[in-house]
Amino acid sequence: MNLIEQKDKLDVINVDVQVVKKPSRHGSLLPDTIRAILVGPSGSGKTNIMYNLITHANGLRFENIYLYSKTSNQEKYVLLKKIIDDIKGANFFIFTSADKVIKPNLTKKNSIIIFDDVICGPQSVIREYFSIGRHSGASSVFYLAQTYSKISKQLVRDNANFLIILKQDDTNLRHIFNDHSSADMDFSEFRKISHLCWNHSYYGFMVIDKTREMNEGRYRCGFHTFIKIK
Repeated sequence: MNLIEQKDKLDVINVDVQVVKKPSRHGSLLPDTIRAILVGPSGSGKTNIMYNLITHANGLRFENIYLYSKTSNQEKYVLLKKIIDDIKGANFFIFTSADKVIKPNLTKKNSIIIFDDVICGPQSVIREYFSIGRHSGASSVFYLAQTYSKISKQLVRDNANFLIILKQDDTNLRHIFNDHSSADMDFSEFRKISHLCWNHSYYGFMVIDKTREMNEGRYRCGFHTFIKIK
């Protein structure tokens, strides 16, 4: 194979580095715009992680929270609503059916959208948030689910840029690997890292931040323990 460079050139430059970047919207450990999947079995701690992301000083920054869930009466969400209600200017909106969820372009600025325990319901509104939500006022979208393989691949799994992975069986773990990490390592290494993270602490979980480079926080145990891969 021969490569023949032409006299007239059309170089492709990285426009992103020429754009003046605004200060990060969220804490330094989180992407500026988040399309997250938080996956784990029932009782594994998904709601607890979401609660901490919202309430921790180094977590999410927001003015509004939209929650679509069939289990919005969970104690943590009830407590969270009380906290938000006491913050001047902040709002907490709850939807219990898909047809009530507002479109991405109608959300208020600086909002967090949470889809929790709705994998058996209509998915079109969720796909819409993951595909065009980043262009609207919805700065962060989180999809909480028990089974990764049941999440719609097109528009949701394919558009996710931040994954929080609680303990999985090998079938679901391989789906995650194939979707997000097969270019970085082989499956045996990925499996080894995931088990290391799950045993790292009581609420052990692995994070994949696709907005970061390898060995610079792309893979983590929890939010702040970075993994360096040889």
